[in-house]
Parts: sequence; structure tokens; C-alpha cells
Amino acid sequence: MTAPDRPLAVEAAGTTLLAGAGKRGIGIPASVYPVDGFTAERDKLRARVVLLDDGTQRVALAVVDLTSVFDELLDEMKHLIGRAADVAEENVVIAASHTFCAPHVLPAARLNGEAAAKNEAVRQAVLAAVHRAAEEAVRQLRPARLGFGSGVCHANVNRNVLTADGWWLGADESGPCDRSVGVVRVDDTEGRPIALLINYAVQSSVLHESVTRDGGRLVSADLAGAATGHVERQYGEGTVALFLVGAAGDQAPYLTANRHTLDRDGARARTDAHEAGHLLVDLLGERLGAEAVRVGEGIRTTAPAEGTLAVIHTHVEVPAQVPPASLSDLRPTRDYPYRPDGMADAPVVVVRLGDIVLAGVQAELSSTSGLHVKENSPFPNTMVATMVDGAAKYMADARDYDRITYGAMNSRYAKGAAETVTAKILDTLHTVHNKP
Repeated sequence: MTAPDRPLAVEAAGTTLLAGAGKRGIGIPASVYPVDGFTAERDKLRARVVLLDDGTQRVALAVVDLTSVFDELLDEMKHLIGRAADVAEENVVIAASHTFCAPHVLPAARLNGEAAAKNEAVRQAVLAAVHRAAEEAVRQLRPARLGFGSGVCHANVNRNVLTADGWWLGADESGPCDRSVGVVRVDDTEGRPIALLINYAVQSSVLHESVTRDGGRLVSADLAGAATGHVERQYGEGTVALFLVGAAGDQAPYLTANRHTLDRDGARARTDAHEAGHLLVDLLGERLGAEAVRVGEGIRTTAPAEGTLAVIHTHVEVPAQVPPASLSDLRPTRDYPYRPDGMADAPVVVVRLGDIVLAGVQAELSSTSGLHVKENSPFPNTMVATMVDGAAKYMADARDYDRITYGAMNSRYAKGAAETVTAKILDTLHTVHNKP
């Protein structure tokens, strides 16, 4: 396969920016099921790519409906997009939408036999969708403009609750929550939307661990898929909506199908709504998608200055801890033995789109960390995204280590890591902002 000729930046309406976007369904063969605990498909997973070129830099942003992306698959996707769209691989940024209802694509060396064959079938389906979405983005390249807006949506809730035994998972209406909806609108020069990037702090986990009444577990793009689908239906064919999950380590959907509950004495229980819970995906997705459309309709797009597209990769060393041997070992407690484990490397990527910046990390930051970055960024239009260019579990804030929350226990990072990373992000943003 040879790379296509690189289109020249076209001077039109005062802009040299080109943009194109593409999406494709991830066609998991029906014969693969059951796979990774899933028995069938409720709605289709998708890969989406937006391509931007300012005449000096070409940048590709891709979002894939997976829970997370391991390094092996990440490298393959970057290579495919790089070749298909003539983008330097360091300028290809890939994020998972973080739906909890997708099969994991594991490194081939971890599996054998039938499990390996099914894993390979899913891997090939993901790669094919990413490749075709990138090719479509190239075909759609045309003069474009950018704009940013922000709204508010009550589709999330803080998931840390105090039980009789300690902090656990649930819904705390009074807990820290970032309900801001950041929207980047990419228009052609006629004002038609090419793409909308939606940044919101929520895990796509409405159907997490929910099963049908006959015990089946269904693949779904969940809340992220429902929200982006709503946006794409509103704007029609040719518009692609990408969901960038924000600092959502402590942010659950406002309502979930399989939900944690507490009685008057703080005792825990779990209740599943089964198929009835599917309506929650559609309703919350419609609410979030509608707010993204409302915000998008108020955005005035303009041409960014030439040379202001950039992707900056950096990293910082943070304190590490020994992660739990098994998630089944975790439960609410008032005495958890955090065990230090030296230092760990935490990658950071900053994407500049004119006067808009996206700060991305692999780890799942808490909402307080994301809010701290946005409130102290030198860029008024700042987004924070997690699950970017890989995945690295939770990176809770210091308060959660003191309270012994699920996110603090279920982490390879130790207390203080989040604060170190947010400081590094802000230092990088100031450097980028001050660069001539």
C-alpha cells in the first residue's frame, strides 16, 4: 500500500487549513461470539478519524470504541493512519472512547487456541475500520475553519460514596463533578460541519456488568456512542462526532443499568435493570449529544494562524505502587496497605489546534485534576482527555488515597502522581502558549 499524494493547503476565505473526517463501523463477525464474555451486539462499535493540515503540520486524531488500547494495537493503528493519511506517526493521536462494553484486544502473546483466534478476528475488524476511516478523512479534505464552545450537561455523577465499611462505588450527588462539555467545531468554508470533538468527563459504563434476562452480555458503544450518534444524526451525512473522555476516573453516568445502592445503614447492594437499562443509554446519550449540538450551533469558526497546529509529546516520572493482584480482592475498607514500587513514567501529549489545546494522558485522572488543569491553563479553550495513546488505569488525586477509594486502590500509581502530572501538563501548556 502506498501513501496518497499529499494535498496542498488551499488558500480560501483567508485560511490555509484543510480538514477531513471519516468513520467506519467495527465489523465483528457474528461467528466470533461469545468473545471476552460478550454474547452478541446491541449496537455497533466505530472508529472515527479527523485529519487537520495547516500547510506546515498534518495532525490526525482518532477515537475508537474500545475500553482501552494496548501498546501493540496502538502502534498498528498509528502506522495504518500514518500511511493512509500521510501523517508522521508522532502526529497521530489515538484515544479509546472507554466504553466498558467492548471486547479487549489483547496482545497476541497473552492468548492461545480459540481465544487467540477470536481475539485476532476482533483485532482485524478494528484495524480495518481505522484504516477505512482514515482513508475517508483523506478523501474529505477541504478548506476548513475551527471554533470552540463550552456547555453544561448533567449526565454524570461522582461515583465515590461512603459505606459502612469505607469508600466504595455508587453515586454521590454532592461529590466533585465536572459537568462542562467542551466542543470543537470544524467547518468547511461554507459553514457545514465536518467534525465535532466532544470532551466530557464520564465513563461510558451505563451497561457495565449488566446482562440481559437470559444472561447475555451485549457489546455496545454505550454513552459515548449514543451521544456521538445523536450529533451525527442531527447534522446528517458527512459530519463525524468524536468523543474524548475527560478526567473521568471518579465520574460515572448519572444512571446505570447495573447499579450500586446503599440502604439506610450504609450496607451495599447491586441491582440490574437488564434490558430496561438500555433506555438509559439512549436518554443520557441524547441529553449529552443535544448539549453538544446546542453548543456547536453557537460556535463561530475562524481560520487558525498558519503553523499553530502542533503535537507535543513529553513525560514525567511519578511515584508508583504495587497494583492489586486481582480486582476481585478489592472491597471497601478503612485500612488498605498501599505498597510503594519506585517510580513510573507518565506520558503526556498536548495537541494544539490554533487557540484550542487538548491535554491528553493515558491514565484515568479524577475530575478535580481535570478541573485544576482547565482552571489554570493559559489557553482559555482547554480540554483534558484520558485514555489517550494507551491506557494506564486510575491516577486518583491525593484526597482519594487518604479516603481509600476504589480508584486509589486500583492503581499502579501512588499518592502524589496526579498532582505531579497536572503540574507537568500546566508547565507544558505555558511553554506552548509562550512559544512565538
